[in-house]
Order: sequence, then C-alpha cells, then structure tokens
Amino acid sequence: MAANVRVMMARRPQLSMSKMMKLPQFVNQRSYSLSTEGEEISDKIDKLSDSQYSRIANEYLDTLGDELEALSEDFPVIDCELSQGVMTLALPPHGTYVINKQPPNKQIWLSSPISGPKRYDLIGGKWITLRDNSSLTELLEEEISSGLETEFKFESIEN
Repeated sequence: MAANVRVMMARRPQLSMSKMMKLPQFVNQRSYSLSTEGEEISDKIDKLSDSQYSRIANEYLDTLGDELEALSEDFPVIDCELSQGVMTLALPPHGTYVINKQPPNKQIWLSSPISGPKRYDLIGGKWITLRDNSSLTELLEEEISSGLETEFKFESIEN
C-alpha cells in the first residue's frame, strides 16, 4: 500500500515558480457578491484595507466594552470582557453573547443567545447584517434593554 501512495504522489504534477506566479491573486476580495436574496452587494460594503478594518473594528469593540463596563456598575449582573478582538458579554437571564472580529472577511460576528448567529459588514460606516439590514448596535440595545428590563442606548455609538 505504501508503494501505491508513493506512485500516486510521484505522478502528481509539479507547479514551477513561473506557473505559480501566473495564478490569479485574490487578496482583499470577497468570495461572494450577492446577498441571500440575490441582491448585488459588492458595491454596498465599505471598501477597507486590512489596517482600516482593524482600526475601525477595534475602536467599535473598545467603545462597546467601555460602555458595557460602565453599565455593569449600575447592573452588576452584567459581565463583559474584551480580549484580542473577542468580546464576551454575560447578560442574565439571556445568557452569554460573543462578539468577535473576522479579519479575513472584514466582518464582526455575533453569537446571541436570543437572535442567534449573525455576520455584520461595515456599510455606510455602520455594522449592518446583509440578511435583514439590521444594525449590530441596535440589536444589542434591544436585547440588553430586554435583559435589564429598562431602556438602554449606547451613548458613544451612532446607530
């Protein structure tokens, strides 16, 4: 059996460096261009370099974290931690949220115990999901308000 493996591997074509240099490059391109409804989206999503995405996503998560830390002073049941682009937010009775950066896609992903998983793209300077065009900030405000049974709005983030 080992001899068969060697034979199969020996027959595999080798790419020369000159052939590899001619392969198409897909750096900073999305692997999709249509929404789930079939709508063209490539022109809707803000065009960002890797460093721009990183700066904007980090600022957004830092601002969320700062405001949630301040909120936890009034509502000690809330626990929020941000580490290396991943935020966990414990919000009894709902459960735990995870909000994290996805640099390859230039997205922020949310895992919510209420609304489930969602992926957000930067559209017009706001983190919006293409599934239903809802804002990450607005969704968090609604679900946090529900968990605390009082109105909550992020003061430093524009919807």
